[in-house]
Amino acid sequence: MKKLYTLIIFLLISTSVFAQYKTVVFNYDRTYFNEGQPLPAESNFILTGEAGGEVEMVELAIYGSPDTSKDPLYRNVWKKRPSGTDNNFTLPVNYPLRGNEKYTFLLNFYEAAPAQQQRQLLRQLNAALDAYIDQSYVVSRGSVELRKHPKNMRSDMNAIVSQGLGLYRSHINYTFNGFSDIVLDKLEQINNLRLRKARRNIVAGEGEDNQTIRLKYAHEQVEALKVMVNQEVAQYTNAQLLVLTDSKKITDYATEKTRNVVAINVGYGGVYNSGNVDNFTSDTAPYVGISIPFGRAAFSSTFWSRSSISTGVLLQNLDFGEDDEATGPLVKRPVYVALGYRALPFVRIHAGATVLQSDQASNTISDFSVDRVYIRPFVGLSLELNFWMDLNR
Repeated sequence: MKKLYTLIIFLLISTSVFAQYKTVVFNYDRTYFNEGQPLPAESNFILTGEAGGEVEMVELAIYGSPDTSKDPLYRNVWKKRPSGTDNNFTLPVNYPLRGNEKYTFLLNFYEAAPAQQQRQLLRQLNAALDAYIDQSYVVSRGSVELRKHPKNMRSDMNAIVSQGLGLYRSHINYTFNGFSDIVLDKLEQINNLRLRKARRNIVAGEGEDNQTIRLKYAHEQVEALKVMVNQEVAQYTNAQLLVLTDSKKITDYATEKTRNVVAINVGYGGVYNSGNVDNFTSDTAPYVGISIPFGRAAFSSTFWSRSSISTGVLLQNLDFGEDDEATGPLVKRPVYVALGYRALPFVRIHAGATVLQSDQASNTISDFSVDRVYIRPFVGLSLELNFWMDLNR
């Protein structure tokens, strides 16, 4: 019997774990998912599909609109094992999609960049950086002046490299994070370079005058900067680069329709009227109401998805003793507004306030009087039932 209980518990746990992921198959030729069916909503899923024999990496990016120029909502990559022969990719998508929405998916396929292509990439980057540096400084009679601030120049060179590497990724997750502070220091050194001491720092050739020596010294410093820049770029281009060979864009793909949920609370609550801890008046009554959570479980923390704003009506008037009966305005029953928290799957705790009106038992609804309306603290404990609503989608 104990083994049976253990097996049942294990199956329940296993079901709860594996049920979190649905499998979505991408059809490469038709460029859709699951034979054109909507994608799962408000849950994680596994994306799988064909990758091709030469593909080393598949990159997935999810966008909220067809505009893919901005940062994606979610990004993940699949990499083939070094000795792997499987031509299918499998990607966990740990980003719950909202129901009744449309998303754009970008699937990029990368293959290993040939050594010749990597060398050509390095030459192109070096040529672009050298050209930028050459047009970024001016040599005057006694100094070297950069056309931009050294930090701005470093930002420009970072942008040149990032743009040049747009079609490439590193197989070992090595990223180019920009040029180092050593390069920045060299830029600042050149910007503050004084050429009066040029003769002390270089060997002058026969017949070279002071102006020639100063130009030679300035060019040597600039060439030293180029060497630093080229070396830092080479460190990245030698890091097992992959090159983009194919891309699939799926625009405005729909997710499953989700249903609206109305949480009905049926419980029992208490209302404090007056007095201190030792001697106070209060009354209790059953109540019914609705709760609106502050967040959905798939997109919010546990605390916010269980917390709610709740409102409803007490089903009977309150008797505080000594002919002190309290009803409510307009509907002739006390009305409450409270913050709620779902402590258990079907149990919600409420704490808030009731809106009461005194001495209305014998009057009609039209006898509403602001002077007789007052507010008192309210606490309650209720069972919560969820009702699905499909509101004409």
